[in-house]
Amino acid sequence: MINKTIIIETQLAATPETVWNFLTTPSLLAEWLMPNNIILEKGREFHFKTKSRVKLGFDGLITCQIFKLKQNSEISYSWQGILAHEQHSLETTVTWTIVPTKTTHQTILRLKQEGFIGFKNLIPFALLQKNWERLLTKKLPDAIAKHEVV
Repeated sequence: MINKTIIIETQLAATPETVWNFLTTPSLLAEWLMPNNIILEKGREFHFKTKSRVKLGFDGLITCQIFKLKQNSEISYSWQGILAHEQHSLETTVTWTIVPTKTTHQTILRLKQEGFIGFKNLIPFALLQKNWERLLTKKLPDAIAKHEVV
């Protein structure tokens, strides 16, 4: 059985607190990822909304539920969406881990998205891996830089 995991690590020019805010504040998260209604509470359900992808059968709604929450260091939540005309559901878990570095205003951010099980999840795995790489190396750093006080 196929079981894939996306793991991406990036170093950001920001404090762990700033990185945490960009992962957990709805308006900041929307700047680099997607519009959302996240509320920081273990067990709380929230949603991301993006453009639908009719050819893939994706309606643009990602349903999440927070599993783990450690202020300024880790957040983990389910990541579920309908991905095909036959109503195939993607059910994965996203975990963000924030690691301070010895360098001032530098933080390592680690994304782990696991649970791409079976052949039907190979395309979503490939698409999401490419998307996450772009988001974490371009969109997130740009959003953080835009908010940095000079």
